[in-house]
Amino acid sequence: MPLKIIYADILLAINLAVDYLVLFGTARLAGIRFVRIKGILAAGIGAIYSLVILFDFPGIVFAATKLAVSALMIFVSFGKRKAGEFLRLLLIFYICGLLFSGFMMLINSAAKEESFFVKGGIVYFEFSAMGIVLSGTAAFVLTEIFRRILNGKNREGASVAKVFFGGKYSVLKVLVDTGNNLSDPFSGTPVAVASPESLEKILPEKVLSELKKNNLSTDFCFRYIPCKTISGSVLIPSIKPEKVIVESGGAFFEAEEILIGISGNAPENTLIIGKNVVYKE
Repeated sequence: MPLKIIYADILLAINLAVDYLVLFGTARLAGIRFVRIKGILAAGIGAIYSLVILFDFPGIVFAATKLAVSALMIFVSFGKRKAGEFLRLLLIFYICGLLFSGFMMLINSAAKEESFFVKGGIVYFEFSAMGIVLSGTAAFVLTEIFRRILNGKNREGASVAKVFFGGKYSVLKVLVDTGNNLSDPFSGTPVAVASPESLEKILPEKVLSELKKNNLSTDFCFRYIPCKTISGSVLIPSIKPEKVIVESGGAFFEAEEILIGISGNAPENTLIIGKNVVYKE
């Protein structure tokens, strides 16, 4: 039987919970840090917007306003981003939204309750609290499965880092060296260290070739960092990545300022990070 009455309190509560879960799922799939208070504020915006289904607006108005509100939610939750990264987050946000809504409809259909209503892309369910919990949990579990597949996370649960450079990224295991305070002597920027082989996916072939020869070169935009070792002092070429995101214990941390030093002595597929690295709030 078609729904005749929409309760505003149920509408707000469901959309607040679902939007928060969708934003959290977006952060997990995108591999970026999720700040709870920002997520709640963004979800609140989405919940308030859901009230528009109580009014009769043309479909094009719903579509345009929904896109604008979705973009605002992404901005509030994840902050200012480059255009390409922002669009990627927006796309992931919509994919997660479809995933969560699909699970709710599936459970609603299995329960044989004709109690959902869709208008302008906003879904209203006369759902029990248990139904919301079950569908949200199922969708979140599937999101986690997708995230683990896409990120290629190792099964041991060790910390991993995504190093972004040149529009690409490499996923490396993290080795925290508390005795490492390597930094750029001019700017004070902390320097993490990886081998050339660990960065093959993101560095141009010409750059890799020079690095593997261990030649000092002025042909590329390297910063050479002085480093003291047991055998003496050496200069380590370094690059400035677009960003470095570390995942540890299910939480994501983005390095505030960091350089990646490239050394053939570093372990394979590993990023050595010192205790002087600062992470964004």
